[in-house]
Amino acid sequence: MRKALFALLLAVPFLTAASVPEPDGFRMDNYNAPVPATLTGAQVVGAKELSAAMAKGAIVIDVVAAQHRPPSLPADRPWMPPPRMDVPGSLWWPEVGRGAISPALDAWFQARLKAVTGGDMNKTLAFYCKADCWMSWNAAKRAIGYGYKQVLWFPGGAEAWAAAGFALHAATPESVPMD
Repeated sequence: MRKALFALLLAVPFLTAASVPEPDGFRMDNYNAPVPATLTGAQVVGAKELSAAMAKGAIVIDVVAAQHRPPSLPADRPWMPPPRMDVPGSLWWPEVGRGAISPALDAWFQARLKAVTGGDMNKTLAFYCKADCWMSWNAAKRAIGYGYKQVLWFPGGAEAWAAAGFALHAATPESVPMD
């Protein structure tokens, strides 16, 4: 039985970026999974390309979900989530990378993008999250849908940034509408 199961596992091809197709819409669940190698309308970049884009003024946005205080934790107990280590200079906008976002969060995301770009639809925006995380793919796709022309997607996330020898820093998420 074990040999048969092992043989079956070896016969099943594992998903790689090259084998993950771009969905027509947004990824709605299972965000921590292999991602496509492409995002139509965006340029896929690695850490060195992201660093070069930052040097030219790209706005970099982390969209990983923020941790929230567990509801079971008594109010008189301190809660200290581990810090999120981010690409220095990036903004942290949690939740905007979900597949479905509320109208309030959608309006907030559009307003924040307009504010940080000064309304310039050609300003370079770069999105990331964690490695193999669809949230950055979704957020970049959403920005493209809003009409932004210079969208970068950094699928390697903070892990790839650090692996390339770049420093990370502790980040604080911006408050986003949660309805």
